[in-house]
Amino acid sequence: MPDKWEIVQDTHGHPLLADILMIHVSLLPSGKVLGIGGSQHDQNAPKPFHSVLWDPAAPQTMRVIPFPGPDPFCAGHCLLPDGNVLVAGGTDKYDRAPQNPHGPHHFTGIADCFIFEWRTEQWTQAARMANPRWYPTLITLSDGRVLCMSGHGGTSQLSHEVLETEIYDPTALRWKPPRATVPKLEDTGQFWLFTMQRPMIYYTRLHGLADGRIFSSTALQEVGGRRRTRILDVSNNMLTTVGPPPCGMLVPLMSHVYSRSNFTSVLLPLIPPKYEQHVLIAGGRTARRFDLETLMPRWRRAGQRRPYPMRAYTTGLLLADGSTLLIGGGRSEKVPRWYWPWSEVGGYDEDANFIPERYLWEQDTWVEGSAPTDYPPIPRMYHTCALVLPSGAVLVVGSNHDSQRNDGGSRTDHGHHGQDARELRMEIYSPPHLFDGVDANGKPHPAQRPEVGALPTDSAGYGDPITLTSPDAHRIQRVTVLRCSSVTHGYTSDQRLIELVIDPTSRTAQSLTVTTPPTPTLAIPGYYLLFALDGAGVPSVGQFLLIG
Repeated sequence: MPDKWEIVQDTHGHPLLADILMIHVSLLPSGKVLGIGGSQHDQNAPKPFHSVLWDPAAPQTMRVIPFPGPDPFCAGHCLLPDGNVLVAGGTDKYDRAPQNPHGPHHFTGIADCFIFEWRTEQWTQAARMANPRWYPTLITLSDGRVLCMSGHGGTSQLSHEVLETEIYDPTALRWKPPRATVPKLEDTGQFWLFTMQRPMIYYTRLHGLADGRIFSSTALQEVGGRRRTRILDVSNNMLTTVGPPPCGMLVPLMSHVYSRSNFTSVLLPLIPPKYEQHVLIAGGRTARRFDLETLMPRWRRAGQRRPYPMRAYTTGLLLADGSTLLIGGGRSEKVPRWYWPWSEVGGYDEDANFIPERYLWEQDTWVEGSAPTDYPPIPRMYHTCALVLPSGAVLVVGSNHDSQRNDGGSRTDHGHHGQDARELRMEIYSPPHLFDGVDANGKPHPAQRPEVGALPTDSAGYGDPITLTSPDAHRIQRVTVLRCSSVTHGYTSDQRLIELVIDPTSRTAQSLTVTTPPTPTLAIPGYYLLFALDGAGVPSVGQFLLIG
């Protein structure tokens, strides 16, 4: 089936330019998209900083909302159970700032935290963390609390990594005291003559498992040990080794995408009755998959060899039909690797991948999509974000041209003085399951989607029955819930798709009954999009459902 690309247009029919570089995006229960950029990868960006709201129902304009705090550039964020967005950390000093004691290649973090309330569309200040952090990961736990892990510390801290975890309690409105892991993690960042020799652990790729523990696709290294694939038990902060690192045991770390943070990681769909758990990573020369249910788990090749040698900076998304979409990314990455300061290479627009790919996890195979044909393709490299909308289509925003930055509003790198490093155009990508062929003009023809009436409730507990009314009840073969995404740097920690059990005795010509997931460890509390799919995988329009 065909797929389709479109540029979001303004009221004059021109490409709508976002007011900021949207480095952090979240889908709110209102259906609107929150975008944050802070200083937008510009050391001398104007202040104050702003966030934006974009409404797919009124796509031609964008609302600007002032951000009340210091720079949230490269903060961590996630969706709380009530649908509000928690933002923690951000940037204090840029790596090239003369006041930065850590020197080149190091951004120092802040401890400030803020919450965006989706009903009032306003920011409020939250309790500060104990540790300043830049590039931290936030993930919502099964009890509704939030785990914060990793990141570069503040200006006054001597280590390059924050090795303690912190937990935010949205009921008590405070952070618990930081705790070291057991065994303790090691500060792996290593520089010699201002050159990075070993990568640091930033934006750790974390996923909540069905037993409540946290799986890390990013290999973690204990003091005096080696990098390994590990699981964290937040009840006692114990780390358990479950396999070798995804970057391999003998490959030099600095030469491997999977040893850093330029790859994507996705918890594959959870299907009853067993809800077996598999994790996909992509962005390196080979996409890999970790099957947690096997006797001896390990990373293995995911599917056949793909035509792209690398897809650094790609974003991985679960679609309504359970396939995993890889969008954006490039055949090279910008990384300081055994070079003098600031001689960073790779990540150029000319290396961009314009062809999306989908991983069909049950068949363990890859399927290619197509590049835009109605306009020149837009490179989506470093600082690209993408998320699934209620329509089932995908919003694609952001990117720094050639993975470069601005300084005072424009680029200063050789040959590009005065140009804007920010990609502000927005695109909508519609995957193949939204079409059933092409029309007489060769354009994708929309599929007839199952119609589902308004849900009888906007919230449900665990193991609760929900009756769906639909004139297409006979066509509906599957029902899935997809947790709303909060995305940055190619990854969303809370993303998960769970198939619901259909009661076969409940089906009538106009309705059917499904049961929500049985536990909060399977369905992390929060807002989900509910999709009903026919036998061809064509989804209904998603409806928001609060689970938990």
